[in-house]
Amino acid sequence: MNFKEIENIIDKYIDEIIEFRRDIHSHPELSGNEKRTSEKVIEKLKKLPVEIITNVNGYGVIANLKGNSDKKTILLRGDMDALPINEINDLPFKSENKNVMHACGHDMHTSILLGTSYVLSYFKDKLNGNVKFMFQPSEEASPVGGSKGMIAEGLLENPKVDEAYALHVFGIPTGSIAIKPGVATSRSDRIDIEIFGKSSHASLPAEGRDAIVVAGNIITSIQSIISRNMPPNQTAVITIGKMSGGNRYNVLADYVKLEGTVRTFATENANMIRERLQKMVEDIASAYGCSAKLNYQNGYDFVYNDPNLSELAIKSLTETLGKENVIVQSNPLPAGEDFSFVTKKVPSVFMWLGTESDFNRGKCTLHSPEFMADETSLKIGIKTLCKLVLDRLN
Repeated sequence: MNFKEIENIIDKYIDEIIEFRRDIHSHPELSGNEKRTSEKVIEKLKKLPVEIITNVNGYGVIANLKGNSDKKTILLRGDMDALPINEINDLPFKSENKNVMHACGHDMHTSILLGTSYVLSYFKDKLNGNVKFMFQPSEEASPVGGSKGMIAEGLLENPKVDEAYALHVFGIPTGSIAIKPGVATSRSDRIDIEIFGKSSHASLPAEGRDAIVVAGNIITSIQSIISRNMPPNQTAVITIGKMSGGNRYNVLADYVKLEGTVRTFATENANMIRERLQKMVEDIASAYGCSAKLNYQNGYDFVYNDPNLSELAIKSLTETLGKENVIVQSNPLPAGEDFSFVTKKVPSVFMWLGTESDFNRGKCTLHSPEFMADETSLKIGIKTLCKLVLDRLN
């Protein structure tokens, strides 16, 4: 099949896909609440020759496209949820939902997957195998996530999935794709630290036990776990992102809660950090006459890109995007991604899709209130997924 023919069909549908993307961008929905988004996806899928399965682990949608044989089934993933962030961009289609925004580009992923379903449906009779489109809810709902529930509800069966692919927009040049064979992203665990002290008047601190002082010492001390317990050729991240406690300016706080994340690239390092955190939190609290409790939740696992499939994907995409636009990463990124649970079940490849150009330069930081994607990358994403599917099936 001539890939120029594929590109012509992409061009046929791209305006509709851009319109769809702008619609769901302006109506973002948080994890577990993707009702309107899934309804819009289903409305579009009903035009196609696919079997549609709805309400999978909430608002998840699966669309099965049957080709001319059952030789192989390939899964493609697009996540649908947004973040509790207020968009500050001046766009005609900016978020209409206050404090909810597609700040991680999931509107792009959903639109790319929908566009890919349009194009591959057009060539249905030429597909030597099946394609399963996974429209996923709750990717941002760490540490649980949405992919685990979809897997539990039969995502990878009927037909049985042989390979899986997903992409995520990122602040690299539009037109490029980045792939890291092997471990591609970090494990993403979540921590809550509760500190229990004793209140007193702020002018008489000796009569109380200051939970805020303990919190400050814990925050600064836990960074030594990275600098003094990690091997120099390995890395990890411990970040406290939220701190709450105290009731009044002139009262010693008797309770503080810290919330944060731990990012690691090896299970043994995650286990070590958990043990060191436990001891450090308890000992520091005890030293100040307080007590503390660590709640450590295992989150998203590492995304693992099958080395063989990764090499085949690099070769395939080099043919369409050019060698200069296919980046082979030397190091994994400290990002949490629940496509990881799919990669543990079937050979998979997770890719970063470039979405930065002169239009949005400096505004491609994920989870930022000014995150802005270059819509030109929609077409690149559709080309990428179509090329991989066609090469693997035909």
